[in-house]
Amino acid sequence: MPNLLPDWHFLRPAGRLIWSSLLLIIGTGLILWQMRKPKPARPSTWAQAMAGSLYVFAIFALAYAVVPHEIITVFDSYFKWGTDKFLFQSGQVIVGVKIPISFNYQALRDIVVVTFYVMLFGLNIAIISKWQKRPTQAEADALKEATVESGTSRFGRPLKAKA
Repeated sequence: MPNLLPDWHFLRPAGRLIWSSLLLIIGTGLILWQMRKPKPARPSTWAQAMAGSLYVFAIFALAYAVVPHEIITVFDSYFKWGTDKFLFQSGQVIVGVKIPISFNYQALRDIVVVTFYVMLFGLNIAIISKWQKRPTQAEADALKEATVESGTSRFGRPLKAKA
């Protein structure tokens, strides 16, 4: 993925991370927007299924490969989070307690990436579950017919009552 930020910009080293994250957010937003529509009455065609699977594969590749790789690349090259820099070292006293282990920035980087993976996996499960539980077109029409306009509230908003 090319880095499209200009050379003079201070975020240039994180450009590919920014663009891939933006693509991931837009792609996930399109999925969430599409989830608002009910399932069609007719089953999907082969071409629709292939296009959907290609789209989901592209989102998964961004989410589970490109963005974590770019996070690791930015932390390693730009922030210089390697094994030679320590958050705290063995024998160091912090708030009156002698720390028995060393914790370097590479371990912190790995924790950040694993946390990103876990959050994406939880979001992935939630989206798939909601996608499967979408109402069909007939159920959505029946729900729309079941609600009847019954006037407006004292604030001018429409009231809906179940029939």
